[in-house]
Amino acid sequence: MLSKGWDYNTFAEDMKDPDPDKPHQALFDLNQELEKGGFFSDESLQSLVFDAVLGQALDSIYSDVQGAAVKCIPTLVKKVNEMIVTSGVQKLTDKLSAGKKEHRDIAAISLKYVVEHIPQGYRDCIRTLSFLLVKLLKTATDDTKLDIMDVAHDLLKRFGASLSDEHASLQEVFISTLSSASTSVRKRSITCLAALCVHTSDQLFSDIMNGQVIAGIEKERGEHLRKYIQLCSTISRTAGQRVGRYIEKIMPLLIDNLDENKLDQIEDDNERNEVRENILQAFESLIQRCPFQMTAFIPNVIKACKEGMSYDPYYDYDDDEAAPEEDDCIDEDEYLDMLEAEADDDDDVSWKVRKASAKCLSALIQARHDCLSDVYIALCSKSARDIDLQQETPSDRRCLPERFKEREESVRVDILKVFHDLLAATQVASSHDTTIASGSSSFRLTDSRPEVKYLLEISDFIVDCLIKTIKDNSVKIKANCFVLLKLFTLVIGTHSEASLDKYLHLIKETLSAKETTSVLKTEVLQFLLPLIRTTMNSASSKGFVTELLPFILQCVDDKYYKITSEALRVCGEIAPVILRVTDAQSQVKLLFQSVYERLCTADIHQEVKDCAISTIGSVLAHGSSVLTAEEQTQAFKQLLVLLNSDFCRISVIKTLTVTQKVNMAPDVLSTFMTEICSFLRKSSRPLRQASLMALQILVRKGGTKALFQQMLKELSPLLTDQDLHLSHLAIELCEAILEVSSECSAIIESDAVMPGLLKLLQSPLLQGSALDSMEMLFYKLGPVSVMGYQSLLKAVLDSASKSGGDNKQVLMSVATVSARLTLSAAADLQAKTVDTYIANLNDANNEEARTLGLACLGEVGRFIDLSSNQRALAAVRERFSDPKEDIKILAAVALGKVVIGNAGALLPSLLEAIKSDDSNRYLNLKAMKEALQRSDATNDFDPLKKEYKTILNVCMEFAGSEDEGVRSVVAECTGKLAVLAPKDVTQGMVARVKEAGHLNSATSTIITAMKYAVSDCHFSYDNLESDLKFFLSFMSKAEGLTKEDNALNVKVRRAAVQLLTSAVHSRPDLIRTDLDSYLSALLAQTNVDNELVRSVNLGPFRHKVDDGLELRKSAFECIDILLDGYLQPNWLFESLSDYSPIIGQLVVGMQAAQGQDIQMLNFIMLGKMCRLSRAHSAILASYETLFADTLLHKVVQDSLNQLKRENVSVQDKDKQKDFLVSLSKMIESLKTIHESEENPHFVKFIQSKSDALKESVHAQHKN
Repeated sequence: MLSKGWDYNTFAEDMKDPDPDKPHQALFDLNQELEKGGFFSDESLQSLVFDAVLGQALDSIYSDVQGAAVKCIPTLVKKVNEMIVTSGVQKLTDKLSAGKKEHRDIAAISLKYVVEHIPQGYRDCIRTLSFLLVKLLKTATDDTKLDIMDVAHDLLKRFGASLSDEHASLQEVFISTLSSASTSVRKRSITCLAALCVHTSDQLFSDIMNGQVIAGIEKERGEHLRKYIQLCSTISRTAGQRVGRYIEKIMPLLIDNLDENKLDQIEDDNERNEVRENILQAFESLIQRCPFQMTAFIPNVIKACKEGMSYDPYYDYDDDEAAPEEDDCIDEDEYLDMLEAEADDDDDVSWKVRKASAKCLSALIQARHDCLSDVYIALCSKSARDIDLQQETPSDRRCLPERFKEREESVRVDILKVFHDLLAATQVASSHDTTIASGSSSFRLTDSRPEVKYLLEISDFIVDCLIKTIKDNSVKIKANCFVLLKLFTLVIGTHSEASLDKYLHLIKETLSAKETTSVLKTEVLQFLLPLIRTTMNSASSKGFVTELLPFILQCVDDKYYKITSEALRVCGEIAPVILRVTDAQSQVKLLFQSVYERLCTADIHQEVKDCAISTIGSVLAHGSSVLTAEEQTQAFKQLLVLLNSDFCRISVIKTLTVTQKVNMAPDVLSTFMTEICSFLRKSSRPLRQASLMALQILVRKGGTKALFQQMLKELSPLLTDQDLHLSHLAIELCEAILEVSSECSAIIESDAVMPGLLKLLQSPLLQGSALDSMEMLFYKLGPVSVMGYQSLLKAVLDSASKSGGDNKQVLMSVATVSARLTLSAAADLQAKTVDTYIANLNDANNEEARTLGLACLGEVGRFIDLSSNQRALAAVRERFSDPKEDIKILAAVALGKVVIGNAGALLPSLLEAIKSDDSNRYLNLKAMKEALQRSDATNDFDPLKKEYKTILNVCMEFAGSEDEGVRSVVAECTGKLAVLAPKDVTQGMVARVKEAGHLNSATSTIITAMKYAVSDCHFSYDNLESDLKFFLSFMSKAEGLTKEDNALNVKVRRAAVQLLTSAVHSRPDLIRTDLDSYLSALLAQTNVDNELVRSVNLGPFRHKVDDGLELRKSAFECIDILLDGYLQPNWLFESLSDYSPIIGQLVVGMQAAQGQDIQMLNFIMLGKMCRLSRAHSAILASYETLFADTLLHKVVQDSLNQLKRENVSVQDKDKQKDFLVSLSKMIESLKTIHESEENPHFVKFIQSKSDALKESVHAQHKN
């Protein structure tokens, strides 16, 4: 209800008052009241207020009052009932058709507000408005039609799907307005038709495409032709996925209309150019919205863009090739001719053709990376350059670098952007990027695609064209060119060396020019960073740097902080190069002095300060042999001053890690260590991390025992499992202190450090680098221990029992640390320790002792030869009969580790045991797997590598074992063995598979072995790709199989799918060549095979078992892995031309017959594909199957019904909720696609099921 402060009678009186202030204030108060959320319940009062507001909006002679009334409409239409809004809509449409120009404007604005804010449920009002707009369009004048179609466009965008009954009449009236004489009306009709085409039925869409677009392009000429081309472009932008079906009809017509013979039939030059522009804009739109349907026409588009980009019939570029030597006087006739030419240029619209061509090329490069080679060959290659050189005049040259000379600045910017997009697409981020960091910014040297070869062929020519373009007066053009030079340098890498002389003159000229702006100087300096980095090892870089140094140092002293910081970064890159110049000493000192001055300057920008700190570190690190001790001490003392600043602290500490080889004065070193040591108490993790790394370096330079004691005391609180990386760094600092001063072993073993180390050892989270550093610390501590070896070993072993003794990870950590400690002891102590472990193994009443004894004996056996200790070997083998299964496995692992200690002596007995001991074959194979896993593939003298033939024969013998556990371990053993001798072992595997065939379990075992081998980076040889192709061929279903044989073949096919998954994840380069065939075979595995569905009799009822379920799961998981790589360099799907088959199978995977696990996986995958803009058209094309049919409607309803059942277990209910949550997430991902909200099938599904989905998600979060 309205507040008591507002009264309708007062409002009505104020509205009638002749003073405009009264109605204006009354309307303002009403609007404020409406926004509070309440409104009247009396419909008559609603009607009176609504009529009063509309009356003021339409009839008031005061613009302020009209504006206040119009502002009330958005909130008012949400508060009153539908009949009142409908009545108001009728009044507004009456004014729209019969009122004056001012009244029509107000009515149009008001109707737009109504359309924007009317509730979704007011369907009758919406239909009434649509009917009235159609009626008005048939009789209105052109001026009125513009306002009407503005409202209609907004109505269609918001309610197009709800107006299905009016689609035919709307389309008919919009088509009729297409023939209007007014250009504005025609354009507005096109936008309305485009908005309508998103929602119309297939029949109506076909009518507009075939009857208007295609027929119009085919028959019309001139201005009317442009109308239909624009209609095609606009529709493709709004309903691109639907236009894709008509591409094969549209494109030939558009290409044909670009033919010069056709264009010559248009008399007016500007009209011809407009047609060219519209066709190129249509190409751009179709490429953006239907990229893969355009595949067959890509060559035509490239050719048209190349011709269009150089289309400039009214300008002669020949005059630009050589500048006149002197300014000759011109007579009056020549002057008049020049004026006439300039007047002609004002009327010239050919620049629109060139601009449209450039934009179309950019769209092509961004949408279709797989077409880069075609673009390069046509526009930016030696062959394109050779064709240009055969032309008689420069105006006829069309390759991309030639077009940098474009005369129109806006067009030139677009052409430069084409080259930028081309370079960006060629540049590929690498997993082993080299990061160049100075100060607060960094950039990456990256790998490039194979297409970079085209750039290298004409790199000199490209550089010349860019340098020539930089001479343009426009700062924007200059800056863009330097950005391109930077990107070009990153792409071609070290090949930039050939152009250093050209760059030198350009950079000197630019930096020294008075008119050079700060933006341009910044771009020049940013270009220098990758240039110096990529050419620093070349011979010519010394002269380049020497001549450039004064200009860079001048920039260091610049007043603008951005220029100073960039110049300092360049100085950091110059430091290693400048040492190789002839006058290195004076140059280094000059560089040092300039940077040092900036370092000492107070009240400068933080970015400059950070850059100065990092740069002085680089100068000290590389120039320490040239700088005097006094200069070095000066720099370190200044860094010490900055260390006290909270803002500079981390930068200074990181700089100290760079200067590890630079000598430091003892007093300065001591002060640094004391200050940095105090930072270990700070809460900032980055600060503690940097401090620990710096202290490791400083400790190795020297220090006192008191300082070391203080460090050990400060690092002790960091020895926890809450942050294992900090623990790792703290332990490494302990190692560094122990290396420098063995006397500190007493401090480490005291209550200050040792309790923390032992407590960390008891943590089940200890692993990785933290565990490795712990091992090394105890290895180095053993020989200098004050406690003594036995006491130290006892403390380590007791950690297992203190942790509870039942955690396997703690036992293995204790075992590895104790083994390292034992390795540092004398031989007699080692023997006693082994005897202790053997005694533990024989303790039948103490499971913890047996477990720890096995783990420790195995770890000791890795480093100490136990082949002569028969008691130890017998004790381990005896544990094969232990009643505890975990101890049996641990005994097998321990035996494998002992074999590593002396494989030459112990391997034969292990192989014999595998062949002869049937009861323990699985455990012996486990021991073999452990031994193979610990072997070194890079060591040619590895004993297991020498015996690979014998091991392979044993593995092949049991590859077809009836015991699935044996087959599983054989697969792992064979895979690890293949890493040791890749070619020979793989050939043996191929021969065994050919012998076994499609139905033998040995085949699945060997293919699984290949899966383990491929995942290792050391597994490589010449014919690996072809052998992998052989194994992956088993992914396809064998022909001519009976139903029983088909069930046997499933395991082989699943093993092949898992092999493909492993290759995708670890070695994508091996499958790139044949990806299309592999993908086709993979997708075939995702369908339900009815032959694999069998019925099992369970007494009173029968249960269906799907033997192909696991195969389908594996296939979908492989697709999921493929999709996960979209952010990685050289992604496998990057060159995929059509995503429709994948989307189609994902839709198939959402069917109820697949099972909920597979359905959920497919929901997730479709959500991932929404991130790929290139897949959007295929996703949108699947909406008819997903949402128009009953597929997802039924899936959601079945799941909701399952939730409502009373006798459902909690686990099943949770599963159903998870299922609906995954579906909801997929729907949210689909909403990110621009056209989804305009798709009628999608909108209808959301309207009918959104509440249920939201409720399920809310329930899940609540739980």
